Amino acid sequence: MIGYSDSGKDVGRLSAAWQLYKVQEELTNVAKKLGVKLTVFHRRGGTVGRGGGPTHLAILSQPP
Repeated sequence: MIGYSDSGKDVGRLSAAWQLYKVQEELTNVAKKLGVKLTVFHRRGGTVGRGGGPTHLAILSQPP
């Protein structure tokens, strides 16, 4: 599960999103190398989940 709440509070939404994106790329590479099926899901929480930001922008900012 990829979570955004605490990381967004610590370093801001842009930096948190970038770091989480890079981690997902690395997890994908490790899973491929080991032959493991990786399923990643995104938890909606934090300020966006409580109405602190436009949900559609949060969704559009997620990695492909």
